[in-house]
Amino acid sequence: MESLNTLQRQIETSGKLASIVKSLKTLSAVNLRQYEQAAQALDAYQETIESALQGVIRETGLPAAGAVVGGWQGLVIFGSDQGLCGRFNERLVDFMLEKQGFESLRQSRLLVSGVRLGARLAAAGLEPEETFWSPGSLAGVNRHVYEIILLLHRWQQQGCQRVELFFNRYAPGGSGAPVRAPLLPLDNERLRGLGQKAWPGRSLPLSALAPEKIFPALIQQDLFVAIYRAQVQSLASEQASRLYSLQQAEKNIEEHRDELTARYRNLRQSAITAELLDLVAGFRSVTGHPG
Repeated sequence: MESLNTLQRQIETSGKLASIVKSLKTLSAVNLRQYEQAAQALDAYQETIESALQGVIRETGLPAAGAVVGGWQGLVIFGSDQGLCGRFNERLVDFMLEKQGFESLRQSRLLVSGVRLGARLAAAGLEPEETFWSPGSLAGVNRHVYEIILLLHRWQQQGCQRVELFFNRYAPGGSGAPVRAPLLPLDNERLRGLGQKAWPGRSLPLSALAPEKIFPALIQQDLFVAIYRAQVQSLASEQASRLYSLQQAEKNIEEHRDELTARYRNLRQSAITAELLDLVAGFRSVTGHPG
């Protein structure tokens, strides 16, 4: 049978656990806001890059692109390093299997950001070629993205023709949903559309550099933005999933704590009642009072 001391210790433990969960919730909310702001700032940066591409394409036209023949496919997948985020990684793996199929994934080369996701893929029989720790904060995203770009350059030198991104896209008010985004080869229709757009100003921009040097640099930045966006969206979705899981945990802890408190009060009341009855019985025994 439970004792008052046992229940009191359980109540205190529940209170400490609730305090930890509350601190983790606050940290997740702060991180989520940072990633949201980064995604918003990225939109403005992408508009600048597209304006520059528009100017170059209007002046020189779109460089001829060779046909994509043969080669192999590479996938860049963004998951998490840490837990407490529900089925964040599992949901993404299920989505990949649905969209690509196991055999297609097995024949692709996988680059994974997030060791937990890497372990989940390995358990499913899909061993990643490279697994990176995902950035622990917004400050580490830049370097992380450049590491991915360097590996993609190496892939291209080895015959990679197609690269796709898989990540959980953040949606305000929810934990987001898995998405697939093509990265390479370049979307010529999109670039052609940029060149055909009406220029917003009265005069076209001028540059001291030759267009054939500007265009590759802008494409490099465009790829950087796409990978950066996928990473930030994944991190924001992870924090949102973790925030939801922590909210559920906090609710369960509070309910359990209320239950323990009610049991403690009932047991304490029973103990007090028993002590009073013992006092009354002792008084009657001493005084010889029958009733």
